[in-house]
Amino acid sequence: MTFKSWSIRKKFAGLLSTLSLHRRKALLLLPMGMVVFLGVWLFQAPAIADLSEENREQVPVLLSQWDKGEVIVLLRHLERCDRGDAPCLAGTSGITARSVAGGDALGDDFYQLGLQKSDIYNSPLTRTAQTENLVFDDLGADRKWLYQCKENMLDDAVQSKKPGRNLILVTHSSCISRFEAALGYASNTPDYGTALFFSNDPVSRKLQALGFLHKEDWKRALGI
Repeated sequence: MTFKSWSIRKKFAGLLSTLSLHRRKALLLLPMGMVVFLGVWLFQAPAIADLSEENREQVPVLLSQWDKGEVIVLLRHLERCDRGDAPCLAGTSGITARSVAGGDALGDDFYQLGLQKSDIYNSPLTRTAQTENLVFDDLGADRKWLYQCKENMLDDAVQSKKPGRNLILVTHSSCISRFEAALGYASNTPDYGTALFFSNDPVSRKLQALGFLHKEDWKRALGI
């Protein structure tokens, strides 16, 4: 065998060895990538579900817990006026005039659900105060922590919850996000007038989400 043919065979063998090494590395990396993907998927924060759709089985739980006075509700204010071109109800820092009809309907829904065992607090900002007045006929009380919401949003809510009484909090999307994050839920900005319902799990005794309702879905979900 000539030196030239021996050199060619050596280079070819080296190429095969390199390809085999890359293939082995690829085989090792593939399962690792799958493990990372599965880990991200498994540990991704859960989203709060819609009580009018995929989470309808929680409606009887909500109604039962509500009758016992064991529910915390976070209600986002109605449509704010300073981010659109709709006429304002009263002042640009408040809600839109077209929010009134939806607010009246939402108030009827809450009264049908029952407010005898409920305490109502609202952020003192104009848009939340107007929402509380429209939906609950000014039965609520101002709480600064419902707009100055920081890491203690969840603690403030739990400490304000009285045994045997539901707690309704009229607040802002940013405060709702902090509350959700503190409980380990993924945060999605709720629509104006959306209510999110929470109650203690009967087994773990930890606060958990029962689901949310858009303001137009109450009758379809709860039958009230």
